[in-house]
Amino acid sequence: MLSDDDFRLLLDHLDRPWSGFRKIRKGVKKRVRRHMTALGCTGVQDYLHRIDQDFEARAECERRLAVIISRFFRDRPLWDHLQARLLPELMNRFHEGLSAWSAGCARGEEPYSLAIIREETAAAVSPASAVRILATDADPSCLQHAREGLYPPSSLKEVPEALKGRWFKKECGARQMRIDPRLQTSIRFLAHDLLDAPPQGFFHLVLLRNNLLTYYQGLRLQTAFESIVGRIVPGGLLIVGSHERPPAGPFHLIRDPECPWVYHLA
Repeated sequence: MLSDDDFRLLLDHLDRPWSGFRKIRKGVKKRVRRHMTALGCTGVQDYLHRIDQDFEARAECERRLAVIISRFFRDRPLWDHLQARLLPELMNRFHEGLSAWSAGCARGEEPYSLAIIREETAAAVSPASAVRILATDADPSCLQHAREGLYPPSSLKEVPEALKGRWFKKECGARQMRIDPRLQTSIRFLAHDLLDAPPQGFFHLVLLRNNLLTYYQGLRLQTAFESIVGRIVPGGLLIVGSHERPPAGPFHLIRDPECPWVYHLA
């Protein structure tokens, strides 16, 4: 078993914060330990040397550090606020249409939640601006899951019952829930690592939640965050996780007075 001290050495080496992994470290450490064994590494120092010299080994190490925890309408008050005020305001402000980016979308629960809110809001806003949604993740298996649109009922525990009835269908004897196919075709899924240059274009809304700001630190975090914020149009929104805060810097972000996870770009 990989000790906590050795695991912290690995995290420090990769500019990863202990605080982000502390509560979920058990499973992550097991995955890393199996990788060390597969590579024939006798200890953490041997492993650090190997991932420094071997690009594929380092990439696999990074994949094993990935944490996938997601569900529909995670942090429900945010989605209520988004539907009641934020999205209608964006639609009214940008009549030519909106571009939204779910950055680090995991298995797709977040972009589908946004698509549901988009459809519900469009019915109440006239004229409603089109909202184009891009959803990205570095894990191809997550993207495949998202494209399939099939989820266990447990991932829908925060979805209001009325929305469940409108946008999901039971399958496999109610053991799975299928997202409405109209939502599947309305989202563009793309493989992308948050540490790489952002996708082309500019965005009116970026959801950067429970990923970059939790599991990275130092220069890697600062550089990636600066690039992402640089793709938000003035007057646009950045939404982070409920326990996250943007790093210090001249980003011209103003926290929303009603929801501390939402930042307006001045």
